[in-house]
Amino acid sequence: MGLVSKIITSAAWWRSAAHRRRRSRGQAAVEMTFAFLLFFFMFMAIVEFSHLLYAKVTLQHALRTAGRYMVTGQTTKDAFSVDIPRDKKVHDIFCANVIAAGVICPDLGPSFVFKCPELPLPSDCTTPGGAADQTVIVTVTVKKPALFPFFNRFFPAGGVPFILNTTWKNEPFVTT
Repeated sequence: MGLVSKIITSAAWWRSAAHRRRRSRGQAAVEMTFAFLLFFFMFMAIVEFSHLLYAKVTLQHALRTAGRYMVTGQTTKDAFSVDIPRDKKVHDIFCANVIAAGVICPDLGPSFVFKCPELPLPSDCTTPGGAADQTVIVTVTVKKPALFPFFNRFFPAGGVPFILNTTWKNEPFVTT
């Protein structure tokens, strides 16, 4: 009888050990799923944040490019040989460069403002884009939507607001 009880006891032990191993494998799969979801969320957050930094740098570069054009006092003509106002041309140059950032170009107005701080009361410039030898501050406000739809819930106002500024002093150009 000792041999039979040993066989039964070892079979019971074997069944319980196999059961523990199966249960342990299921627990490892659940833990791995949680770890993967946490890792994936953090990876996507890093990608989203990096994309927002890229957008900020691209937008600031676009505004500075438009400012470099502005300081020269150049004007261009449209298809009908009519002068395009300098502020409109700066706006157009800015808009041509923001496509890579994935934002909608704002209209001239409250989201795209020219200020001349040298006037008695800092206000809108008297001439579009500022006069010759005048300091001009351009402020542009845009909203960048999230790259991944999951992160839209963190930006309920339609995206991350970016306020861009650049300041320059116009050259002493001759107006025509």
